[in-house]
Amino acid sequence: MIPMKVDEIAHAAGASLLLAGSMPSRPVSLVATDTRSPVKHALFIALKGERFDAHDFLESAIEKGAAALLVARIPPRALELARGKGTAVLRARGTMAAMTRLASRQRELTGARVVGITGSTGKTLTKDFATAILGRTGTTVASRGSFNNEVGVPLTMLEVVSDTDFLVLEMGSRGMGHIRELCAFARPEIGVVTNVGWTHMRYFRTRENLARAKGELLQSLPREGMAVINADDDYADLLRGLSPCPVITFGRSRTADVWAEDERVDKYGKVVFTLRSKGGGRKKIAVPLPGRHNVDNALAAAAVGEIMGVDMENIAKGIATAETTQWRMEMINKPEEITIINDAYNANPVSMRSALVALGDISREKRAIAVLGDMGELGPVSEEAHVEVGKLAVDFGTDILITVGRKSRKTAQAAREKGLPRGSIFTADSVDKAAEILRAIIEPGDVVLIKGSRFLGLERLVNLVA
Repeated sequence: MIPMKVDEIAHAAGASLLLAGSMPSRPVSLVATDTRSPVKHALFIALKGERFDAHDFLESAIEKGAAALLVARIPPRALELARGKGTAVLRARGTMAAMTRLASRQRELTGARVVGITGSTGKTLTKDFATAILGRTGTTVASRGSFNNEVGVPLTMLEVVSDTDFLVLEMGSRGMGHIRELCAFARPEIGVVTNVGWTHMRYFRTRENLARAKGELLQSLPREGMAVINADDDYADLLRGLSPCPVITFGRSRTADVWAEDERVDKYGKVVFTLRSKGGGRKKIAVPLPGRHNVDNALAAAAVGEIMGVDMENIAKGIATAETTQWRMEMINKPEEITIINDAYNANPVSMRSALVALGDISREKRAIAVLGDMGELGPVSEEAHVEVGKLAVDFGTDILITVGRKSRKTAQAAREKGLPRGSIFTADSVDKAAEILRAIIEPGDVVLIKGSRFLGLERLVNLVA
C-alpha cells in the first residue's frame, strides 16, 4: 500500500477513528486480512463473509503487532487491548465497502497504468503472461491466482506501492453489473476480453448476456484507453461496439492486429509460434505450458505489451519465463514415466475441449486417460455440455475415461455411444473413488488429464495417485 497515516486511512475508507494509536503520524504501508499472514505494522481489515468473520481474531491481530484495525464492531475487551498496545482502531459501517473506498483512494494516488482482464476462459493465464511481459520493463503488481472478485480486486490494488508502474487486475463476473462495479473503483485504462464462452450460464442464460457482462470492462474504459479483444470470437463485433476507445485485436489470422503464424506443437504439447503484429514486429514465441489454446492467451498478453511499449524481445522472454498459476495445465512427472496434466482449477465446455486437445497432443503413442469431473453453473446448457464433452473425449483420442460426479455421468454415456468401449469407461461419485480406479488401471508411460469444476477438488488426485 502507498503509505498513509491512520487519519488519512480513516478518511479514505469513510471510517471513524476510535483510537489514534501510539504512533498516529507513522505511515502504514501494509494490509492484512488474515492473522495467519504477516500482521505486524499492518492495517488489519476485519472482513466478514458467509463462512468467516475476521472480527473473531481482532485480539490475535493486536497481539501480533497490527498497527491499526479496520472494523465494523469491536468488543470492549479487544478495544482495551488495542488501547494498551497502542493499536489504532478505525470503525466503518461495513469493512468490505470501506476496503473498496480505500482501494479507490490508492488508485488515485498511484501513477501505475492499470490493465483489466476478463473473459470466459484464459483470463488467469493471460494475466500471468501480461504480468511477466510488463515486469520486464517496470515494477508490476498483479492479482494472485484468481483473485478476481469484489474482495480480490481491492486487495490486489492495496498491494500497489509508490513506484509501481503497472497494475494487472483479473476481473470475474457471475452476474450483470459485477464487472462494472469493479471498474468503478479500479478504473482500468487497458481492457482485455479473452473470449466469450459458456461459463456461468446458470446466471446469464444466454451467451449474448454473457458477452455484454464481459463487455462492461470495455464500456468502463476512458476514451484515451485501449480495448483488446479476440478477433476470432463469435462476439467480437458486439464487443467492439461497446468500446468507447480504440480496439486492438488478437487472433490466429492476419485479420487481427496481433496474430500467430507457423504454430508447431512439440512432444510435450507445448506450442512454438511466430508472433506477428501490424506494426511490423515478428518474433518466435515459446509458450511454457501445454495446450494450443494458450497461444490465444499469449497473443492477448502480447497485445497488452505492445500497447505499453514493450519490445518484441521482452514480450517473448516474458511469455517464456512467466510464473503461471498452479492447477492450470500443470505438467507433473510421476515415477515410471507417468505424466499428469493437472488442470483441475475449474472447467467449462471450452476449457474442457482445449484440455482434451492437449491430452491428445501429449499422449500421441502413449495411453491417454482423462479424469473429467462435473462442470458447474451451466444452467440450461448443462446436460448438452456434458454430453458434448463425452463426444470430444473420443474425438481427441482418449483411451480411458473416468468421470467424477453426477452430471458427468452424461459424459460417460456419450463417450460410450460415440464408440469408446464399455470397459474403458468408469464412473465415480467422489475423488477418493476416482483415485481408487485410477490406481488400479494406471500403467507406466500413461498420460493423465485431471479436470473438473473447482468444487470437486480434483487436484487431490495428484497426490493420491502413485
